[in-house]
Amino acid sequence: MPIDAVLHSIHLRRKKNAVVFRNIDRLWDLARTAQSHQDLLDGLHPWNASTTLKFENTLPIFLAGFGFLQMLSLIIAPANIWFQLNFGMGCFMLFWAYLVYETKQPIQDVILHLEETALSKKYALQFDQQPQYLNVKFNTLQFIGHLKRLFPIFDRGTLSNEINRFASTVWEDESGQKHDLVIFQYHYIDELQIRDKNGDRVTVKEIHKDLWGVFVFNIETQGLAVTTNNRKFYYPYTSPWHSSDIQANQRLKFYGTDSLQTAKMMSPGFVLRLTEFFHDRQGDLLFHPEQRVMCYLGPHDLFKVSSRQKQITDISTLRGHLRTFKLAELERLQSALLTFLK
Repeated sequence: MPIDAVLHSIHLRRKKNAVVFRNIDRLWDLARTAQSHQDLLDGLHPWNASTTLKFENTLPIFLAGFGFLQMLSLIIAPANIWFQLNFGMGCFMLFWAYLVYETKQPIQDVILHLEETALSKKYALQFDQQPQYLNVKFNTLQFIGHLKRLFPIFDRGTLSNEINRFASTVWEDESGQKHDLVIFQYHYIDELQIRDKNGDRVTVKEIHKDLWGVFVFNIETQGLAVTTNNRKFYYPYTSPWHSSDIQANQRLKFYGTDSLQTAKMMSPGFVLRLTEFFHDRQGDLLFHPEQRVMCYLGPHDLFKVSSRQKQITDISTLRGHLRTFKLAELERLQSALLTFLK
């Protein structure tokens, strides 16, 4: 940054804050070199140096306050040369305070990067990367477009809809079978419109909504859609099916691509597994009729961190934060999906 070069050249970065910047540089280097989540934690202890992650800004705050008072003195006698000098001195003090004041942004940036690194290491998440299961690699836009075209549930939003965040990973069940997945966030925008006095439609506001889900590859089941929502599916899931289990019918709606195939597929054991999967979960679960891909889409934020520290001021607090850092909803979904798929 140009301002950083200026600050460095005129030696206005004070020694107390220089220690914090050295810690920030070490943290960036740790994020680059850590091979695992434990490596990340081990790199934070022992630190063998000052552990502070808080800039000392008492001097610039004092300068800004005193400079502002000096500038206000001009109100007393605007034509007085001494008050004019005070005004100039106040402007200089404000500029000096601006030069030596350190914002929290560098600390926030490195902590955010460490959080993303910790998640990627802990859950083996590869953000913005395609799963190894796919033999043919697409560019990102083609890949996202391909996934959205597989299932008729990505047509929401009157203004726009997109998968704006995704990560690939591999989950292994109790039997040792590995499942390639893509975890994603689906964002869509609806327009709320009303008619004005002339009868023309006017957009009042945009309503942004988010859903989260997973694509699971190499799945045996095909041609089925299950939902907890009171909605109908369109092509190719056009054949409704009803279970003999009254509670399952009250809780879930079933649709298949072929009524005979769906009846063969929906054994009592399979229906029980579906019911258990949706026991405390809302959303849609679809199996592609031709490709071996499954998609779950629901309202729970799979990227939501369950233990976020509000204020991190030293390395030891940061280590404790990253140690308890977890994606609780993703863990719950992982447990339910692996139980369903085994």
